[in-house]
Amino acid sequence: MPSVLKCYRIFIASPEGLEKERDAFKETVSEYNICEAVPRGVSFTPVGWKETLGGVGRPQSFINKDVETSDYFVIILWDQWGSSTDKEGEGKFSSGTVEEYNVALDCFNDPDKPMRQIVVFFKGVSPRQLSDPGSKLQKVLEFKKELQSEKKILYHTFDVVKEFENILRRYLGQWVREQGLSSKVDSPEPPPRSDGDIKLLDFRTAGFKIDVDETYTNISLINEANKLADEGKNIEAEALYAKAVITGNDMVALNSYGSFLLNIGRLAQAEITYGRVLELSESKDYELGRAVALGNLGLICQMQGDLEKAERMFRKALGIHERLGRQDGISTSYSNLGFIYQTRGDLDKAEGMFKMALEIDERLGRQDRIASNNTYLGLIYRTRGDLDLAEDLFNIALKINKRLDSPLGIAESYGNLGLIHLTRSELDKAEEMFTLVLDMSERVGQQEGKAGSYGNLGLIYLGQGDLGKAEDLFLKALKINEQLGLQEGLANNYNNLGLIYLRQGEQDKAENMLRKAFKIHERLGRPEGIAAYYGNLSLFFLKQSDPDKAEEMVSKALDIADKHGLKEAKANSYGILGLIYRNKGNISSASEHLNKSLKLFIKIGAKDKVAEIQKHLNMLPLDNADT
Repeated sequence: MPSVLKCYRIFIASPEGLEKERDAFKETVSEYNICEAVPRGVSFTPVGWKETLGGVGRPQSFINKDVETSDYFVIILWDQWGSSTDKEGEGKFSSGTVEEYNVALDCFNDPDKPMRQIVVFFKGVSPRQLSDPGSKLQKVLEFKKELQSEKKILYHTFDVVKEFENILRRYLGQWVREQGLSSKVDSPEPPPRSDGDIKLLDFRTAGFKIDVDETYTNISLINEANKLADEGKNIEAEALYAKAVITGNDMVALNSYGSFLLNIGRLAQAEITYGRVLELSESKDYELGRAVALGNLGLICQMQGDLEKAERMFRKALGIHERLGRQDGISTSYSNLGFIYQTRGDLDKAEGMFKMALEIDERLGRQDRIASNNTYLGLIYRTRGDLDLAEDLFNIALKINKRLDSPLGIAESYGNLGLIHLTRSELDKAEEMFTLVLDMSERVGQQEGKAGSYGNLGLIYLGQGDLGKAEDLFLKALKINEQLGLQEGLANNYNNLGLIYLRQGEQDKAENMLRKAFKIHERLGRPEGIAAYYGNLSLFFLKQSDPDKAEEMVSKALDIADKHGLKEAKANSYGILGLIYRNKGNISSASEHLNKSLKLFIKIGAKDKVAEIQKHLNMLPLDNADT
């Protein structure tokens, strides 16, 4: 039987000079069609001026008609503005690309047109070009500033083709899921990056001076750029950073520029910039600069999922800080290594690192770092199921963050406390906490906090059996995580959506979501996520009346949970094994494993899970005779 595809047209507009990106656009759309879209009944068709058929009349008018019949519009700009398609003095628009963009805007605002979303991409330009932009680049920058101030159209800056492809894939995924929507897609403010990453150690936060030649170090320029970046005026800030780094040998300016790039997510350019800092530090035999560059390069490797390389960088940085006796650098290196071990599921090593960092920070009186390391330790204890200890540490962090008047720190603390209440089945308290975080995140424009709040509120509705509300919240969280490229958040949302579809009996959708979550957890090396995947997959096979396969999956989950000290995952695994043995008629084994699950959940303090397991135990035959 032939399948029916919903076909959507994506118009791509760009001036000359972006041929590689246009080719990558077509290849990415084609690949996505084959691997993801077509199996879900959707197909995307790339459209652009090269595909437009000619005719009698103004050539641009034929291109505009293609825009008017498209569902999505993507525009890419770099250092060229393009030229007008009209005779000099006759045209309304300064270039064909800009005319196409304005036609797309009109279509988006017209309910009778199919245009559903407009996305703008900017390819990053070199600091040399930014420091002295010509007229063509100046027009591009002015257009970007306009989008920044209006905050109506999503825009992204990329430095290499691979980054462009990754962002495009996230949009294609979003558009596939929104295929059933009849309304147009909102274009909210581009998701901002959080200022002042607490793991970041750079020349601004480390508080040290470099012995450099003042003739090429412009401290006032860097300070002004830092101020603009803190205010969210990224375009203006980057222009000043470009002027400061133009000599190519100012480590202070280069490092500040690298920190800016890292915080707005431009990892490729940040890596190049920190690489230059490392190169200069080694040529000048400047150990402290080398340590800072290595630490920040390690952060980039960690964000890219290369944990082995990140660990090597952090260890090299730690060795230098130890030789120099720099306690602040040692503390930050310990924390960074703690994250590596925590991601790998080696909670004992992670705990040791965070404790050593905390001890140094308490000695130095670094209150923000004391709050952070208490939070990190609290997360480890929550993962282990030691909720009372985790709660105490989260409350310490909350108290410090309130004293420091840190909105993001306060929100994080409330979110973590909400998860404690959720695990204990104190749903009213959990909802209160998550709602507070959502309100605070919306007030300060913190997209990551919004995504986490939506996901956590979804867990409350999932526990209450309101699958419709839970699904809506998980999809909201998923959309933000896609825009931010937050892999762990994506995996959690995929997993939760899989659970919903499993309960609804939509086996194919459930399996697809669970496998997507698994791929991310596996790539990140997260034992907690991998254990959850095998546990959920066992439920999938149990519903399909395949107890042997279900037992095989949950045994894998139990092995991982046991190896890494994951109490909640272990309790869940014992509970699932109990159900499997009950279905097989092995009542004594069912009772044994359900009782193991019950004891662990009592120890953790998960009231709902205790009641659920007790209910299953009460339903077993009284004589426990195997059938």
